[in-house]
Amino acid sequence: MKTYTFKEFNKAMALIGILNTARTLKQGATMHIAKDAPEYLEAISYVGVSAREMEKAGISEGDDVVVISDHGQVTVQARKMDLQPGSFFMPLSYLANRLVSAETHGAGVPGFKNTVVTIKKPDE
Repeated sequence: MKTYTFKEFNKAMALIGILNTARTLKQGATMHIAKDAPEYLEAISYVGVSAREMEKAGISEGDDVVVISDHGQVTVQARKMDLQPGSFFMPLSYLANRLVSAETHGAGVPGFKNTVVTIKKPDE
């Protein structure tokens, strides 16, 4: 049986928490160009994670990570953000929409602020 150091074990850990989505200033400034423009894709293709949790999971700024929910998954870059542990952020876009349920619970708006996600490094 292989044994792992504490650091190796932590690097294999997945992060679990709540995804919050919203439009960003950079996204708004680039969306008029075209939604397939490199500037726009860069503005939406990330998930914000606290520095503490990135360290815990062995994730570095700019690493590709897989964000998984009960509704889908996407691969985006990890970015350090000033967030509480267990709270993640993604710009509102077709990428975030893949993770959010279409169910509105009678409110007319999907759960853009309360989707449970798992974030992990891609399988090697």
